[in-house]
Amino acid sequence: MIESWSQQKVTQNSSTKVNTMINSNIIAANIPNIKVTNLDEPVNISFNLRDQNATNPQCVFWDESPGQIPKWSTKGCNVSKYEPRQKALCSCDHLTSFALLMNVYQKPVVNIHPLSITSYIGCGISFVCLILTIIIHVCCKNLRKLMASKILVNLCVSLAITNLIFLVGMQPYASKITDACKAVAALLHYFLMTSLMWMAVEALHVFLAAVDVFRTFESHFLLTSSIVAWGVPGVIVIITLVINDTNNYVRIEQVCWLTKGPFYAAFLAPVAIILLFNLTMLFLVILRLISMQRDKHFPHETRKPRILGIVGLISMFGLSWVLAFLAFGEAAQVFQLLLAIFNTLQGMFIFIFYCICKKDARDVICPCLRKENARRPVEPIQTSENSRTAETNT
Repeated sequence: MIESWSQQKVTQNSSTKVNTMINSNIIAANIPNIKVTNLDEPVNISFNLRDQNATNPQCVFWDESPGQIPKWSTKGCNVSKYEPRQKALCSCDHLTSFALLMNVYQKPVVNIHPLSITSYIGCGISFVCLILTIIIHVCCKNLRKLMASKILVNLCVSLAITNLIFLVGMQPYASKITDACKAVAALLHYFLMTSLMWMAVEALHVFLAAVDVFRTFESHFLLTSSIVAWGVPGVIVIITLVINDTNNYVRIEQVCWLTKGPFYAAFLAPVAIILLFNLTMLFLVILRLISMQRDKHFPHETRKPRILGIVGLISMFGLSWVLAFLAFGEAAQVFQLLLAIFNTLQGMFIFIFYCICKKDARDVICPCLRKENARRPVEPIQTSENSRTAETNT
């Protein structure tokens, strides 16, 4: 039995500037004397928006659980499709009274603009630095042969595409079209995961080189790493697309991204695993370097680049993602700003550590620059004596 009531004026003050309001008709769906929960196939309810300027849709139901105060709850309900200023589609795994809860702003909210500007500027700088790093390591023959350079090029390609998707795809013209929004979210999900996987490959390579066992795995290391780093994220994204008929990718406010459940399962959980792996590799590498420094045969001159390498590993393999786990509560905005800075400027960090601070890269780049300067014609400079002679002749 399905019933519908006209909108009720139900509001909740969440701050001085935002009211949470029921922005749709309240629809009740139930079977008399039978409690329907945990459905295998979710119930889909379409809501037309009352206030077209409201944002942040939340699918809710009226929770009258015994022993609790009745309230609107999001448990078991997700926004499967959202068309701004028009309608929203909710998917719930039970039958009860449903509605659409949204934020109504009393004044324009501008707090997100500094974060967005920082992200866009950082992504632009990061993209340029990543392209420069790729060009240097592909065009220079001595660098191109190195396994570390091959891994670095794959990582830079993945990060560069991620930044490009963010710059081009996270725009109003893309988020307004449902299919385009889902495509942007899926691509962003895939290339973020591949970037993390290549960071893990780099961490593993550094560890194997530090313990002097890399030659054992060298012949098949790049092929195996490519299959895992490019393939595993593809499998995760395909599964996410297939489950719930692509509705796991939705428009959330001004961005296209994963819904809450798939975000934890298909993104945050793999990120946590990769982060733990990278930090473990980093810890083992540091222990190895300490033991090597105690060795009398360990050259003193190698300490500085190795320390720089450790700093690079820290910036690449954990610090920015640690900030992501801290971005909640009262300090959320601060950590979100730091996360935006560290993640978007990651390309610049890679360029500095792998093209400027790394000796073998400098040894290739500097001679190339000297040759380029030597090819330029040098204008003859007249001395003061020659100038006087020329004046006397005239």
